Amino acid sequence: MSTIDTNMGRYCLKANHAGNHIKGTIAINNEGGDQLSLQEFDEHYLDDVVNNVIYPVTGGNREITRALREQMIKAGFNQPH
Repeated sequence: MSTIDTNMGRYCLKANHAGNHIKGTIAINNEGGDQLSLQEFDEHYLDDVVNNVIYPVTGGNREITRALREQMIKAGFNQPH
């Protein structure tokens, strides 16, 4: 079971890989660290989390999306195919 709890800029990503699902939350914080919004997710694959959750929440910021994906891979999340 893989787990991640990371912050990057204004974004906070927490997720667990439980069986065949990746469940977690992504939050947007203001400059003071207070939470502005929180989105829960439950996806099957790493790329689904990246494409359906992280990319839209970051407003299409490819650099942050790519960096968060790399952090998830380092934490043990993988794409099965």
